[in-house]
Amino acid sequence: MFKHNVRSYFIASSIAMIMSTATVQAAPWIDPGDERLRHHLTVLADAGVLNVPMTSWPLMWGAVMESLQQADSFNLTPAEQWSLEYVQFSYGQASQSIRTYAAIGVQSEITTFANFGTDQREKSELKSESDWVGRNLAVRVRATWANDASDGKDARLDGSYLAGVVGNWSFSAGAIDRWWGPGWQSSLILSNNARPVPALMLQRNFSEPFSWPILEWLGHWTFTSFIGQMESHRYVSETKLVGARFAFKPSRYLELGFSRTAQWGGEGRPEDLSNLWNLMVGNDNVGDDGIDVENQPGNQLGAVDFRLGGTVLGTHSALYTQYVGEDESNAFPSKGFYLFGLETAFASTNVHHRLFLEYTDTTSGGDDYNTSYEHDVYLSGYRYRGRPIGASFDNDSKVITLAGAHYFSGGDEFSWRISKLDINQDGANSGSPTAGNVYGDKATNLEFVELRYATIFNDLKISTAVTQTTNELNVYGQSIDGTGFSIAIEYKP
Repeated sequence: MFKHNVRSYFIASSIAMIMSTATVQAAPWIDPGDERLRHHLTVLADAGVLNVPMTSWPLMWGAVMESLQQADSFNLTPAEQWSLEYVQFSYGQASQSIRTYAAIGVQSEITTFANFGTDQREKSELKSESDWVGRNLAVRVRATWANDASDGKDARLDGSYLAGVVGNWSFSAGAIDRWWGPGWQSSLILSNNARPVPALMLQRNFSEPFSWPILEWLGHWTFTSFIGQMESHRYVSETKLVGARFAFKPSRYLELGFSRTAQWGGEGRPEDLSNLWNLMVGNDNVGDDGIDVENQPGNQLGAVDFRLGGTVLGTHSALYTQYVGEDESNAFPSKGFYLFGLETAFASTNVHHRLFLEYTDTTSGGDDYNTSYEHDVYLSGYRYRGRPIGASFDNDSKVITLAGAHYFSGGDEFSWRISKLDINQDGANSGSPTAGNVYGDKATNLEFVELRYATIFNDLKISTAVTQTTNELNVYGQSIDGTGFSIAIEYKP
């Protein structure tokens, strides 16, 4: 019944897209993963030029370009003008009616500690992509071959989608990465660490404030929601993953975000409307004696985050945090885990710089064991095809990261990050009824260093990286230790 409803909804949405008179003039959104573009967008946001909420990715191009129409009225510094021109250049590329892209990447180890800029998960990947943008529709077909993939799926269509606009709303179907929250190293609720879950998505296109006096104080706002289906080879086969996020900017300095995700339904689990309603209102606990496993609607997470940023002493700087909890206490997050971060951006001659310091703690409180990302019913945990959907460190971990990125006017990039990690402090395996972690069955303390450099030759971008891990770490059935190397070549005419 549920599959039939999803199929009918998709068909109806597609017809509405085609019949709509709205215009898709470019790729509908900016995917997570492009740290350079995010840097320049963030510079403009902290300067007050861009008033779009910046913590819900994919980020809609329509909202960005509508906001930048007023950029000429600002007295921009040379650094801000550089950022504006880079964003306009990127939009020009996204506006091409037909685009192609190809990439090959080889690395000595699978990606373990993914961040916002991560675009490769396996040891070797070959990608080919074609994009078409029409009046009402946008289509992307991306094919990836990952040799000897860690989840056994070498051939993939990750990143492919069909999208269209109806009024001020974008409807899409596909498998796209999401990043919800202000972090650069981690997002605790949705990140690009795991492969994207195939889903139907609804997202607001432009971010204009409410016209109602009682709500206009919220400022510019965005809303996105999706429903997808997870893999069949998990403890509860074909579990649904649902999520929604509302983010708004009541001032140029402050952005707030509220998110909910849930694993729901699946083989042998109820999927009726009353069960879905209990999920939406946070009615997880049944009776006074605890959880009724048979009737519990789903495995929920709730998140609250904020980012406070602006111009400080000639820099574009911000403080941010994200709090996530098991959504079990009258629809409010409880048993929380969190991250904190500081970031700053500034420019010198021909170079843009960004630095951040971020602390992630996924050790939830309230029990003798850690329960972040774990559940009594959905024993495969908050993971998709074996990888955590939130922070790449999985649960019961504490990580502090210092990182920098340096963008040169000629197109070259140099980035680095240094992390101190306490992984899987209780030493439990993933899938345990009470706790788990994908990083083996023992607690591990280590340091991780990464240096990365990228350069441009005509239509080619060549990236190289070296990593150093100070202690052996077991992940996804493989051992990570010592020095690692990678090289990637991207072709984007």
